[in-house]
Amino acid sequence: MRSPRFIRLPLFAAAALALAVTSACSSGSSSASGSTGAGPELSSITVGALPIPDAVTLRIAQKDGFFKQAGLTVNIRTLTASAVTTPLLLAHTLDITSANYVGLYSQEAHAPALKMQVLADDGQGAPGVAELMVAKSSQITSVAALKGKKIAMPSVGVGIAPLSVNSLLSAYHLAASDYTAVPVPFPNMAAELKSGAVDAVWATEPFVTILEAAGAHPLADTYTGAMSNFPISCWATTGWFAQHYPKTTAAFQRAIVQAQQVAAANPQLVRQLLPTYIPNLTSKIANVMTLESFNATPSLTRMNRVANVMNQFKLLPAGFSVSSLLPASSAAAAPASSSGS
Repeated sequence: MRSPRFIRLPLFAAAALALAVTSACSSGSSSASGSTGAGPELSSITVGALPIPDAVTLRIAQKDGFFKQAGLTVNIRTLTASAVTTPLLLAHTLDITSANYVGLYSQEAHAPALKMQVLADDGQGAPGVAELMVAKSSQITSVAALKGKKIAMPSVGVGIAPLSVNSLLSAYHLAASDYTAVPVPFPNMAAELKSGAVDAVWATEPFVTILEAAGAHPLADTYTGAMSNFPISCWATTGWFAQHYPKTTAAFQRAIVQAQQVAAANPQLVRQLLPTYIPNLTSKIANVMTLESFNATPSLTRMNRVANVMNQFKLLPAGFSVSSLLPASSAAAAPASSSGS
């Protein structure tokens, strides 16, 4: 558990934080600058990202001129949900996107139309970033006491939230069948806890801090054990885009890796940038919330960690290969590792 942060935040502001997401202007297409020479084939690309902390590396690359140095103009398209990514990529109105590893693996395992390629790693779990939380007056004082209870999470089914909860509960000999998962948007969790509609919630930053301000407190950190330093997100593109525009893909990789190195070394800059693109996130919260950590280079070893935990809960079909998600050049350079099955 962490010490509570003494912040007062009106609940309507917490709600607006997730509900006021709007789409940023986007060119919807990329303009070619020639397919020969040392520079990228395209001078302009569209990159999608949710307005969440992971995406700060995209803003750093833009702000510090890393994209410009790589010969790219990047149009940032703010996404409203991960589900909208697939049709945009298929229509080629989105070239590269941020992605959650768990969702990406599930999609590629069951509907691999895009043949996604992981270009760069991004955010990873850190202590205090994702917590199981209970109300101030809750009688629940241990994870084991969650048996038979209702746990709110932003989505149910295959996702990072249920995977994190189930991984934690397995250490207490509890399974998904021992609790009821209730889909609740992050901004509604404080009210659901207060009313008793749910017994606990799974929240990530900045909502951990927001919930603490509303009186809730952490019961357990979910990025521990098998989920410790867990790879959470990455930057990815379709196999089609990587094949047709290899120099553009490489240019984006170089720029975003530079940005991730900056994010890892300069947390104060991260705190300054978060309120500039996350709706209604105040500087007060950004300055005290727990930050995830950043890793720049994907590897089969790290990517297989995700598959291994997913396989523990039978979320991937037999024979699913993580190596298919790495471009050939990256896979060749990555540490040797078995498939995720």
